[in-house]
Amino acid sequence: MSIQQDDPPPVPAADPDETDLLSRARQVLRGTTPGSGLDAILELDSDSAQREQARRLLVGGVEELTGLRLGELQALTAVAEGADHHRTVARLTGQADAASAATVSGLVRKGLLSRHHHPNERNADASPTLVHLTPKGEAVLVQSEAIRIRLLDTVAQTLGGPELDQMRIAADALNLGAHRDLPRQIGGASAAC
Repeated sequence: MSIQQDDPPPVPAADPDETDLLSRARQVLRGTTPGSGLDAILELDSDSAQREQARRLLVGGVEELTGLRLGELQALTAVAEGADHHRTVARLTGQADAASAATVSGLVRKGLLSRHHHPNERNADASPTLVHLTPKGEAVLVQSEAIRIRLLDTVAQTLGGPELDQMRIAADALNLGAHRDLPRQIGGASAAC
């Protein structure tokens, strides 16, 4: 059998255990009928959609008013809480290393972060790999937290009980962390010190 250039590659044989598991799952699904809790399940789905809408409203408001994406704000928060390398920022924010490196570089270009050498770096010509918040970055973090609180307050004044509960859950998803005076550097003092 010859494979032409336009043909997709052959599909690898499925693991027999995986196939058996999928087959059993299909049989169970075919043999069940929705129980009396279907209303509760549909209500959960509706609640989830409302939470997502509330989260988008808050995130969109903070992003619009600060001019920064949520990932950028999360990266700033991670650095404020002690992360000093893009890989550490990636771990704390759930970003891929490459995405975090790009985010950190963008924040450096915007003047919100600054780069410095590791204290044990012997090559003065090497590119600095560690980062720290600049005063401008600290101000943006304080501003973003104030905006988030003002948005929550404004929205909370217009909501009833269940909607307010949904907004609380959405606000937790947006929590950028409390801006605290924590040690800023894992790898040593910043270049400005």
